[in-house]
Amino acid sequence: MIVKTEAIVLSKMKYRDTSKIVRLYTREFGKISVIAKGARDAKSKFRSVLEPMNYVSAVIYKNDNRELQLLSQCDVVKSFNHLSEDMEKMYVAMTALELVDIVTHDEEQNETLFQLLLNLIEVVNSATKNAVVALYYFETKLSELLGFKPDLHSCSYCGKKIEEDMSDEGSFSLTNGGVLCKECSESSGVNKISSAALRVSQRLQEVEMIDSIMNLHLTPSLKEEVGRSLRQHLQKHIEGFRGLRSEEVFAAIL
Repeated sequence: MIVKTEAIVLSKMKYRDTSKIVRLYTREFGKISVIAKGARDAKSKFRSVLEPMNYVSAVIYKNDNRELQLLSQCDVVKSFNHLSEDMEKMYVAMTALELVDIVTHDEEQNETLFQLLLNLIEVVNSATKNAVVALYYFETKLSELLGFKPDLHSCSYCGKKIEEDMSDEGSFSLTNGGVLCKECSESSGVNKISSAALRVSQRLQEVEMIDSIMNLHLTPSLKEEVGRSLRQHLQKHIEGFRGLRSEEVFAAIL
């Protein structure tokens, strides 16, 4: 059957002499792999459309008995030109695309995740600062969507309210289900997090709109700590997730 759907281009790869295999995250069908025949030809209608991070409208010949679908038509709904002008912006967007590719299964619709990814790319494209903070928001909300939102307000061992412990810069310990208070964390040496980083993590959970945190000022060391704790949390819960190719590539550049 022929279907039309909005999609975000996750990745592309060469196929045979002139074609491409493209992974799309669609609004209606979730993740789909398509073949774009002749996409590498100089005069192809697909030539500049199927670039990662593009927001497109795609017409697909879809056969439920095939893993690889046939792309018939594809037009750009919105391209995000400012992403390629800034390495940090590109890092944030490409990391988000790779995370979505890792955590999703083929053809599992999740319109909330589609909109979360689209919002991230739109905001980062127009951001004048703090692009990486948008990634922390994205990872926080991704954890919630996947069903492993940590409890950052009560000790996961004794139940004590964490706010009672946050008058200074003491350390806390992150566990699989949340955070340990200072007293309980003394017996746990794993995944320590400072009060300042915990406050930022709580804030990321509380806000509903990504725009609400784009003015959040974080020192370089605090960015590193928040980012590390979020990534460790994802790695604990996503089977087989150890690292990101995009992160390795941009680490050398940034």
